[in-house]
Amino acid sequence: MLFRKILLLILFIFCSNQLFAQFVLTKQYTYENGLPANEILSIYKDSRNFVWVGTRYGVFVKDMNNFKILKRFEKVQYNNIWTIVEDKEHNIWFGSYGQGILKFSGQDFEQINTFKGLVSDRVRNLFYINDLVYVATQGGVSIIDTKFKKIYNPSFEKSNNIVFEAVSFFEYQNKIYVTTIDHGIYEVTRSKLKLISPFDKINYSFVYHNNLYFSSSKGLKKIPINDFFNNKSTYVTYDLPIIRSHNLSKKRNSLLIVGNDVGAGNGIVSEITENEINDQTEKFKITSDYPYRIFNSKTDDLIYVGSLDKGLFEVHFNHFLDFSTIDNKRVIEILKIKNVDYFLTPEGLYLKQNNEFKKLVKRDNFYNYMLQNKEKYKNFLNQSNKDFYEIDYTLKAKNLRFYKIIIHEESFLIATNLGLFELDFEGNFKHYLPNKTNQFTYFDNQFIQTNPFGGILIFDDLKNIKYTSYSAAQGNVPKDVVSICQNKNAVFFGSSLDGLFKYENGKFISYLQNNQFNESKLKMIKCIGNDQLMVATEFAKVYILQIKEDELIIKKIINIRDIGGENISSIDIFGESILIGTNRNLLVFNKDKTYMISNEQGFVNKDIHSSIFDGKTVFLGVENGYYKLDLNNLLHQPNLTKKVLITDLKINDIAFGDEKFSWFDLINKNLKLKNNENNLAINFSIVDANFPENYKYRYRINPEESWNDYFNDETIFLRNLRYGEYKIQLEITDTNNGEKQIVDLLSLYIAEPFYLNIYFVLLSFLTFGLIIYKYNSNKISTLNKFNQLKINQLNEINQQENKRLQLERQLTETKLTALQSQMNPHFIFNVLNSIQFYILDNDIDNALNSLGRFSHLIRQMLNLSTKDEISLNDEIDFLKLYVEVENFRWQNKISFEIDIDSQLDIYKIKIPPMLIQPIIENAFVHAFDKNKLEPKIKLSLYLKESYLQLIIEDNGKGSNNNGTTSKIYESKALKIIEERLQLLNQNYEKNIFIDFHDKGTVVKMNLNIQ
Repeated sequence: MLFRKILLLILFIFCSNQLFAQFVLTKQYTYENGLPANEILSIYKDSRNFVWVGTRYGVFVKDMNNFKILKRFEKVQYNNIWTIVEDKEHNIWFGSYGQGILKFSGQDFEQINTFKGLVSDRVRNLFYINDLVYVATQGGVSIIDTKFKKIYNPSFEKSNNIVFEAVSFFEYQNKIYVTTIDHGIYEVTRSKLKLISPFDKINYSFVYHNNLYFSSSKGLKKIPINDFFNNKSTYVTYDLPIIRSHNLSKKRNSLLIVGNDVGAGNGIVSEITENEINDQTEKFKITSDYPYRIFNSKTDDLIYVGSLDKGLFEVHFNHFLDFSTIDNKRVIEILKIKNVDYFLTPEGLYLKQNNEFKKLVKRDNFYNYMLQNKEKYKNFLNQSNKDFYEIDYTLKAKNLRFYKIIIHEESFLIATNLGLFELDFEGNFKHYLPNKTNQFTYFDNQFIQTNPFGGILIFDDLKNIKYTSYSAAQGNVPKDVVSICQNKNAVFFGSSLDGLFKYENGKFISYLQNNQFNESKLKMIKCIGNDQLMVATEFAKVYILQIKEDELIIKKIINIRDIGGENISSIDIFGESILIGTNRNLLVFNKDKTYMISNEQGFVNKDIHSSIFDGKTVFLGVENGYYKLDLNNLLHQPNLTKKVLITDLKINDIAFGDEKFSWFDLINKNLKLKNNENNLAINFSIVDANFPENYKYRYRINPEESWNDYFNDETIFLRNLRYGEYKIQLEITDTNNGEKQIVDLLSLYIAEPFYLNIYFVLLSFLTFGLIIYKYNSNKISTLNKFNQLKINQLNEINQQENKRLQLERQLTETKLTALQSQMNPHFIFNVLNSIQFYILDNDIDNALNSLGRFSHLIRQMLNLSTKDEISLNDEIDFLKLYVEVENFRWQNKISFEIDIDSQLDIYKIKIPPMLIQPIIENAFVHAFDKNKLEPKIKLSLYLKESYLQLIIEDNGKGSNNNGTTSKIYESKALKIIEERLQLLNQNYEKNIFIDFHDKGTVVKMNLNIQ
């Protein structure tokens, strides 16, 4: 038994050491991340890994790095949420101090308040167990049976008139107890609250490890729970502010509590273990004075702390990166000797031993030591020597600047702007030299440094300043050196203008001049072992070079700008890991993976000045402190499968309604869309994403298609998709660890256009077939009727007479066609003369108008001239159009009247086309001159027994020109008309009569219409 206790104690100590050795990263969310304010009233992470935040302004849910308000809750204006729980059906219950309870089932919500039987709408706390939701309110306790949907309000008695404020519940031996602020502790049953203890002033209570805790303004009291129920007073009191929330952490094997005092703040975040309470506020990096709620994630090694003044804190344990400061100063160099870490800062040299910092040598100590020893080199300082930088001894101690520190044998060599200092590992000064340099090294017992005017100085005796100067004019000697490194065989120099150099066996080699390495503008170099070299250029390229005697072999090239960086601040290789610091992030290359560490993971200070590796942890000196990077944790991060939700979907800019989503995810991910529903905007989200800023995405519309370009926003736009099937896939790349995951996001079927639909095609063929069938049927029926009529006629007339009539009819039709072909050119010629008249007269508008009407007239004329007969109405319409065209030349002076016998049916009577037009045309051409007043043409139509009489009258010249008009009227057109009438009337009598008189001309025509 004793052995087991000792073993458990050893394990506890070991686990505790491991626990406190963990790196912690704390992310803070405020109103800048979508929260309405920095006051957090409740936190809950449910079984679906949704993080819920209750505020005074409503319910918010964490979406990647932002928080979104639930619009459903916004509609009912539900706010002031103090508590959140989840039942076994995974419904979420929200308790509001003022609006009762809201139950959310993923799509719908149900409000439970005093109207539905709740004892009070001022809900302070919710407690769920065994299908029952216990509700602590101002005014009593309610019990909601979630299975049978009943509400119980147990009665209670109180000893004073103070308002009954129930604040918290705890369970013990299958019984539920409620604590109140001013009335003690009660056992809760469905019918009654039974007073157990009249304990006064309890603001919060909880049970952990068989101990009962009560919190109030007087501190936190602890008592074994058995002692409490046996009325013993074995209380232990801790001086803590009022505890506001607690949550069990199984991974940390502890209970987490948060608290604060009203007004004073005094915020605290603590862990309760088996025997003690540890204040973890500083370790968890909680900067709030009013931490109010705490919740432990069951799926990740992290906790959430909500505050009343600084928003929400997300605390990640077992993180791979940690940051520390040394008086908030820049760390210029870091060295490690055995178990002691040395840090060179602008304030001096520090050491860290047993996790404690101690200033070893101050800046003033360096300055004073310089003043004490510079006189030794009076003669040297009085010389004018261009091999050394000039030192300004008028500077004060505050102006002393540290450049670099290296280890040589059992000493430090520290370079400053006031010279070179040698110290032992205890921080004792050993030597001072008035030698100002910032690029130097020790190699083969020789001190090698740069020359201010280009070139290299090599000291065989540094203390006595005995050296050899190598001028840059020698060709292979470097100048403008920005970086020096060495291995056991040689020293390498990186020049900002002349590339890479090597010094070995007393000789300098330029790799640029011998074409071994053609990069000229270098930024830094690093020797890796004895056979590799790491080189960074001004153009953000990093080379890994294999050294083989005087030959360099390029093993690897990394272009930082291809990865998103621009400038390089640090390079190094530790084991199989390549580290490159850039202006955007810290890059770690290990085997075939790339890890990007950025702001979100705590890498905020990008300018790296130095780096060392102790076999497990990388130390990186930066502007106001240093980072510790646990490479093992970084390289072995768990790669959890990411759940992707479609949180919003728009088709043709029309958003899907809330009914299409459940728990923020699209319910139906196999969509069938119409052909015109082919423009989509898909919003997606990754559940429980710890570092979403490191994610980048790309998609493809089908597995066999190529990937789209990378993007960072959680929105996909698909435009003008063709008909067919699509299986949209999303690739998520976590740049933090290089892991990729492909997710089937959405399946689509876009219908083909209607004209390609098989049913439409079949219907079209069927319709076309029916049309053809109907046409042929009508044609056959017509032919049958016509044939039957012919048969009847042939039965009445003998065969020879029928042949004669048929021959005569064919002859007549042939002559009519010939006559029409003669008349048409004559008509066109006259109209074109009219249009030509306008053009010659420069009347462009009338010419264009006439030409438009003429084109209409020509189309109608061509249409009519192909027909044997037209209706009298069509002939009249044609004449009106013709008169309108001709009248343009007369500026519409000539009026045209038509008088029709009422007995005439102008729609049924058929006449040859263009029979009357030549007479009208002659009237325009010959009847009037420009001086005629009120010229007029009148057309009269009468039905005379079996023929149609047409009378055309004008009030033109008539017979005033000694018979000239009659000769004009004896035109070719009149002869054609006469011949047509003879053929149509089937007689050779006179069918047209012209009367000339002093008031004009009258033309009469008779046409047989039987």
